[in-house]
Amino acid sequence: MKTGGLLHGVSRTPRLLLLLGMAGVWLLGGTERDARAQFGGLVSEDEFELSEIVQLDQADDTVLAQDMQRVKVYLADRQWGEAVETLRKMIENSHGKLFRISDRRYIRLRDYCHLQLASMPGEALHLYRSQVDSAARQWYEQGIEQRDSRLLSNVAEQALASSWGDDALLALGEMALESGDYTAARWHWERIIPHSDAPATWPGYPDTDLDVPSVLARLVLVSILEGSTSRAREELAVFAQDYPDARGRLGGREVNYVEALGALLAESTAWPDEKCSSDWLTFAGCPARNKIAPEMIEVAEVAWRVPLRTLENRFAVPLSFHPLSVGPLVLVNLQREILVLDAATGKAAWNETAAYRAAFEGMAGAPFHPPNVLGIPQCTMTAYRGKLYARMGTAVTSRPQEEEQDFRPGYLVGVDLATQGGVIWWPPLTPEPGWAFEGSPVADQSNIYVAMRRSDVRPQAHVACFDARTGRRRWRTFVCSAETPAGGIFYENTHNLLTLEGETLYCNTNLGAVAALSAADGQLKWINLYPRETRGRLSEPAPHWRRDLNPCLYDRGTLMVAPADSPEIFALDAVTGGELWRTGSEVEDVLHLLGTTEEHLIAAGDKLYWIALGGADRGRVAYYWPDGNEKLGYGRGVLAGDCVLWPTREKIYVFDQKTARLKRAIDLVPLGVTGGNLLVADGRLLIATGTELIALSRHGSRGDVNSQELSLLDRPKSSHLAPQDVASSRGARRLLSRTETD
Repeated sequence: MKTGGLLHGVSRTPRLLLLLGMAGVWLLGGTERDARAQFGGLVSEDEFELSEIVQLDQADDTVLAQDMQRVKVYLADRQWGEAVETLRKMIENSHGKLFRISDRRYIRLRDYCHLQLASMPGEALHLYRSQVDSAARQWYEQGIEQRDSRLLSNVAEQALASSWGDDALLALGEMALESGDYTAARWHWERIIPHSDAPATWPGYPDTDLDVPSVLARLVLVSILEGSTSRAREELAVFAQDYPDARGRLGGREVNYVEALGALLAESTAWPDEKCSSDWLTFAGCPARNKIAPEMIEVAEVAWRVPLRTLENRFAVPLSFHPLSVGPLVLVNLQREILVLDAATGKAAWNETAAYRAAFEGMAGAPFHPPNVLGIPQCTMTAYRGKLYARMGTAVTSRPQEEEQDFRPGYLVGVDLATQGGVIWWPPLTPEPGWAFEGSPVADQSNIYVAMRRSDVRPQAHVACFDARTGRRRWRTFVCSAETPAGGIFYENTHNLLTLEGETLYCNTNLGAVAALSAADGQLKWINLYPRETRGRLSEPAPHWRRDLNPCLYDRGTLMVAPADSPEIFALDAVTGGELWRTGSEVEDVLHLLGTTEEHLIAAGDKLYWIALGGADRGRVAYYWPDGNEKLGYGRGVLAGDCVLWPTREKIYVFDQKTARLKRAIDLVPLGVTGGNLLVADGRLLIATGTELIALSRHGSRGDVNSQELSLLDRPKSSHLAPQDVASSRGARRLLSRTETD
């Protein structure tokens, strides 16, 4: 029997448990060597083969082909009215469906129809405008009067090729620039003057009457302001050649664009770096997953250390902890409690205890870590404006299709840090049967957004939005479905994290697809299907299968992705989803995308890599270390100031971000500690190992070393809900104020 391409001739029998061992499958130990050790040479039939099919919610190819063929016939016969009517009906009935624009890229059917409308002959375009201009003009004028970007977006979304489409795009770009969203500003302005030297794959404006040099000057300005110096130089050189005498208003005065932009570009090289907050508010520091911490200090001693444990510590614990730094606090998710520590001392920050415990009746149901599981537990959180959001409980997100034993999936909690742990929602958010939260949310001022999985032989990836105040679900969108090595036979631990930039969510599904969604309504903007690795062995998985925390990294309009089911790293245009470059498989050991400089993506695994972002060498490894066969990496490093801090088991190596020069090494052995996941917080270097959190500091700043097992606080006294309210809530129990041990 073949189930989902996994394990030919193997079914869910005691033999399967022999295959798995009793300590979990490949990723649990955290390294490829650990995985091989778990099997002890007992595996003989452990090959898996995945289907290349990735299922999407796309428009019916047959119906679409018929509709588009009719449009072509109408246009050829100069039946403009019939062509316009057909396209408008297709837009009206698109319902968020996707259209394949190239072999691997899909866009909304609505956008494809707008592309066809914009490319119609002048007579057909004139007829179309006679039908939509009245509504478009009303949206535009009200949007300008009220400074309402939603009304202007109606023009761009529903009547782009109208007479008011280019005006709306210009105004939307101005608003985006004012808010600091440089990518959105560039995108709106680029669509006013679409490129004519390549086949159109995204709708732009067909025949603008706006001043072209003023639009192009704005694009150069965006590059300067966002710090893309090399790009700005190239754009300005082309502009100076084409429009040397162009003049217009810039910065409130009439200028020669070339002279003014040249002066601004020269000044920008001396601009001080934008002040960076020391807070580390989510995995990788910020929702774009690309934060550089403030300058790192020299460290010389252990300031404090705190033991860590989770629901699944009975196994060989991998590096699962990813602390946050919020003001004077350090927070760590332990699956069933959240440690809230004073960053200076490592002691409990609240009520002389060390944890806020979000434990509810029946929430921590078994099995938390069944023996036949793929993947390791991961513990993340997100803080936003005094609120803390975390997925807690079991890390299991998919279950065997024939498994009769029930388990309660992980749940989402919201905590008010301003009141020392007041519960935001009661009860916590729990998914429906068969569903699971894949990781902790990202947040904005109104909502939280989280990846979800629906368990099946082909697991389904979804993205959901919940009201940050009430916990009510606003929308949920299906992204894709594809086979995994679990094949519906094993449990799976997954922890997919979303990336949020501006009003767009990005999702690396690790199921063969990367997607962009509108944060406002959940509509898919585009999907890119990358080539998957479809064959492998459970006992000797390829290194890339260990990428278990790998959200998209966003950098100035570019999205970088290192999927677990591919040995390569991909760079995509964040707005269109088009592929910009890809690496080869020489970086398949990369586990972490640490961040970017202007010229390089810095990635780490067994080795540390600098990957070129621009020029003819983009996508190629510019530097790597070490240059031998050593496999040294151990834990997630961090970019701090102008340095890269990269952990191994015995040392933390410090490199120059730009030159890749090794500056120094911090020897951990004399301090009695090991490497792990790094965080710079409140002038200290934190190391989260599999069993403890360690703070390193300068000489003389040592706090009280806290090496005792921490007591657990169930509920702070200043919580929003009174104890009697908690006791009466359905599915919850009164949280205890006593110390517990598990």
